[in-house]
Amino acid sequence: MVYLRNILVTTDLSEHSLAAMEYAASFGLLYASDIYLLYVAERHHRRGQAADGTNSAQAAEDVDKERASLEEFVARHMGKEIRVIPVVRSGQAAAEIARFAAEEGMDLVVMATHGWTGLKHILMGSVAERTVRLSRVPVLTVKPRMMRETIIDEQDIAQELHYR
Repeated sequence: MVYLRNILVTTDLSEHSLAAMEYAASFGLLYASDIYLLYVAERHHRRGQAADGTNSAQAAEDVDKERASLEEFVARHMGKEIRVIPVVRSGQAAAEIARFAAEEGMDLVVMATHGWTGLKHILMGSVAERTVRLSRVPVLTVKPRMMRETIIDEQDIAQELHYR
């Protein structure tokens, strides 16, 4: 029997990420789980300085702003019946998600996909795909409803890649 006591949901603070919360909330109610909502700020720190040139004090201030944005996102989109523990981390998203899940003993990671295909997918990559590869914890990927209703065919891909 699998018990999902700790569920990690990822967000990029977009409407797309709410699809993952929908599934996590269902599992959370079923298993009386703790639900963690993780936002990763894509920033790489080196010796007191972030890759974008800001210093550690500025980086800490940025994390505080991002935490406030995450808390606002939770207040705007999550009902009172779902207790969510907001968490902010900095770094490369997929690596931080996998690290947090392992270190904090998560039983499941739930994340939404953007549903990119073709050239956008090749150029932008997929945080979800990288997380699946890196994570030792099971990862459930969810397509947002609007993406589930869109059917992509060979002609769409050809047009995206400009080979016809």
